[in-house]
Amino acid sequence: MPRFKMIHYSMSAVCSEIIWLQRLLSELGIKIEGSTILYGDNPSAIRIATNPMHHENTKNIDVDCHYIRELVEDRSINLRYISSKDQLVDLFTKAMSRSRHNYLLSKLMLYDTQHKFEGGIDVTLFRCYLI
Repeated sequence: MPRFKMIHYSMSAVCSEIIWLQRLLSELGIKIEGSTILYGDNPSAIRIATNPMHHENTKNIDVDCHYIRELVEDRSINLRYISSKDQLVDLFTKAMSRSRHNYLLSKLMLYDTQHKFEGGIDVTLFRCYLI
């Protein structure tokens, strides 16, 4: 499968999951305002999925791309570019230097915290700060 189709297939699968989660939260009475942001590191794939003018230039647009474009037009999904160096998923999928690991970890807003328990046991925990 060509890389272009793999990217759009993956984006379509993620969009389906996002829509499912939005509907589930809605049924639970949780209101979601605005569109959900989906980050991608391939600017060409984002442009093709968001720009209807690319349809003329790209004869082999498949159903996945049309589905993504429809969600973008409905403002259910907002596609944004993120540099490959800022991909948080790399924390879980790739080997990397400690400095790179700490950089990506800081993006998750996890910070080391020292706790002392009974018996003088020191434990380092991670605390997540949401902004």
